[in-house]
Amino acid sequence: MNLKIILILFFTVSCLSLNAKPTLYGKFWIAVESQDTVSGTNIDVVSNNSRLGAKGSLEFGESLEVIYQAEFEVDPIDGKAGEFKEKTFKQRNTFVGIKGSYGTLFLGTHDTALKESQDKIDLFDDLAGDIKNILQGENRMKDFVGYTTPTFGGVMSATFNVVKGVEILGNDSIEDSTSISLNYKIKSFYAAIAIDSKLEGYDSTRLTLQMPWNRARLGIIYQDTEKLSTGVKEDGYVISLSYKVGKKGLIKVQLAESDMKLSSGKQTSVGYDYKLNKKARAFFFFTDLLGSTESKEKEVAAVGFEYKF
Repeated sequence: MNLKIILILFFTVSCLSLNAKPTLYGKFWIAVESQDTVSGTNIDVVSNNSRLGAKGSLEFGESLEVIYQAEFEVDPIDGKAGEFKEKTFKQRNTFVGIKGSYGTLFLGTHDTALKESQDKIDLFDDLAGDIKNILQGENRMKDFVGYTTPTFGGVMSATFNVVKGVEILGNDSIEDSTSISLNYKIKSFYAAIAIDSKLEGYDSTRLTLQMPWNRARLGIIYQDTEKLSTGVKEDGYVISLSYKVGKKGLIKVQLAESDMKLSSGKQTSVGYDYKLNKKARAFFFFTDLLGSTESKEKEVAAVGFEYKF
């Protein structure tokens, strides 16, 4: 959805209640990163999708409310956000919606149901070891309509997304691209199945499992994807394991393999997080990305900190 439309909707609903105050939030995620590629070694200070946002809700009676959020990536290091550093602000999940006893309906720009179905299994999300280097489907889409059901029995919910047609297939119809997920979550177990249909030129099915026990947490993703323009099908997986050390430490290990993004692609990551307080943590990680294309291979080591507010 065009940002101007979202802003118009935001100010419209804001005018309905002078007492509705948005919550301002953000995250600064900075690291000193050393990256080794075939071109040599580069050391730089980087921002890992640092962000600023505002969100809130407007109540209409006891069981219905309008919700809104505007979130943008910022880069306090280089001053320009986005993959190619072309913008001061890059739009992240930005939407308006209606939430009630029958679920939540929202529209704008948002992560797809398939992307969100992985929950927190990707231990290196938004870092150099993000699973988007290996798997298709880590999409945030514009022209987006979403619906999430209530949580049935306190354990199960479903999400349905409809996105404007995929340009690569020559379609404009809003019915042409969908993403759906079914999620089951209890304290000791999480499972999800998600399906993308004609989204960004791909059909994908993703199965996700997460099993915590004691201080450890094991996560597994299996996915198969078909590229619609060629009919080529690939599968892939992610296995992640984290272990709490004391009250503040967390050891992380993750392996991902697939040919979807890189022929013979294999990504291995290890890391350690140390909680400084409720809002801040220091971290270290190392990621090794391998494949049959030498120019895309890289090793990344980084140390940094994250501060949320």
